Amino acid sequence: MKKRQMNFELLRILCMYMIVVGHCLFHGRVTAKLGYGTMNYLASYLIQSFSVVHVNCFVMIAGYFSIDRGFRAEKMVRLWKQVAFYSVLIFLLYAVFAPVTGSDLVHAVFPISSRTYWFASVYVGMSLLMPFAGMLAFRLSRRQYQYLLVLLAVFFSVNHMIFRENTYGTYAGRELGWFLFLGLLAGYIKIHTKPDRRYFRYGLAGYVLGSLAVLASVYLSVETGQEDIGYFLNYNSPLALFATASLFLCVKNMPWKETGLDRWIGRIAGAAFGVYLIHDNYLLRYHVWDFFRSSKVALTHAAVPYAVLAAVVVYVVCTCLELLRQKLFALAGPVYSRTGLYRLEQRLCNAWDGIFQKE
Repeated sequence: MKKRQMNFELLRILCMYMIVVGHCLFHGRVTAKLGYGTMNYLASYLIQSFSVVHVNCFVMIAGYFSIDRGFRAEKMVRLWKQVAFYSVLIFLLYAVFAPVTGSDLVHAVFPISSRTYWFASVYVGMSLLMPFAGMLAFRLSRRQYQYLLVLLAVFFSVNHMIFRENTYGTYAGRELGWFLFLGLLAGYIKIHTKPDRRYFRYGLAGYVLGSLAVLASVYLSVETGQEDIGYFLNYNSPLALFATASLFLCVKNMPWKETGLDRWIGRIAGAAFGVYLIHDNYLLRYHVWDFFRSSKVALTHAAVPYAVLAAVVVYVVCTCLELLRQKLFALAGPVYSRTGLYRLEQRLCNAWDGIFQKE
């Protein structure tokens, strides 16, 4: 891996850990039980405010590396296999110990279309459309690109902040339009910004200020009884967008020297998506945090520190499971490559790739 790429691998790991902590606080019903004004309450929202960038940054990483690369159907098939593997396996294991429904079966077999994992569903849609977004990005002048991004930011972020209406198809930043916007934003940063050490400092300062502004919005929403101010915790809020772009710019310009840990960082980062697919499956998510008795600990002074440590354990365990899956798939690869199903898959991938080849 290139040195600069390793910066983004670290960001990928950080973002997924933020996601796991957030799930512990939310799905583990920790935040819901914290008393207003307590240290744990403030610490909980401090973490959430600085973590509001996690999904956005994860999406921007994908956009950054795909904006100028050709479409590879094999990569999409590999992504689908990963999602389907965990969806079906978790369903089968869960069915051994608890009753399941026909709807659960449909969600397991068609995880992308049925939105079993909301992020995976939108992420796949974005990945399929990014090649076209890349074609557009390189046909636009820098000024045209800027104008496009400003328009999309107004449509998807500013307009919603003002009117609280789903006017342009984005409500909380979990929609395909928002993901495409983030991909284009990352593409602009890659194509039209040059490495500059100052951007590292400016980006870090912007991330801190943006996150603190999000925290202030939560405080104001409680103090004034206006829950809408807390809207800034949404992924598509202007403050979240500012903090996201700042952190991304900071990481892009982060000074990095090659170390012996690069190989391990790359492997752990490569397992990040698997961490999400394992711990946040809708059949498991509440059982995971109930196992750690997170809602019980929420009533103690150790609530937030406990959630942070529990998230570390979950992240490590899920990473190990994903690395095991990767190893099993690698071992099964030579056998699978001799099957008719593999040959059919390759023909379909070649035909799919051919759509994007220049004539």
